[in-house]
Amino acid sequence: MKMSGKILVGFDGSAKSEIALEEAITIAEKFEARIIVLHVAWNEIDIESHRKLEKTEYKLMKSSVKYDLKSIRSEYVPRVIVRTAMDEVCDLIVLGSRGLRGGKAWVLGSVTQKVLEDSPIPVYIVK
Repeated sequence: MKMSGKILVGFDGSAKSEIALEEAITIAEKFEARIIVLHVAWNEIDIESHRKLEKTEYKLMKSSVKYDLKSIRSEYVPRVIVRTAMDEVCDLIVLGSRGLRGGKAWVLGSVTQKVLEDSPIPVYIVK
């Protein structure tokens, strides 16, 4: 796989997004890529949003990858994930199969399913 160097990770603090972050770190180390961790808050970007990003930053600091952390407020998470990945010219989007808002879809989370349907960028789904 030829990569220009960016991987977007959708992160909501769920166990699946933690696993997705770990997978993205492994891929980024192998391909010397930069990781963009994106947290999309449904409500205000509050102290909880900052805590989630601090938790990811701790893991990223222990790795050798370069990274950026982003937090955006939006009610339509899939659109923000795809748009950010496109704006950042990412090579890959990494998501957990289900996040904190589970229960809406049988196999994949509703956000993950919509990103998979809408993204022109390859999506790697972590179970």
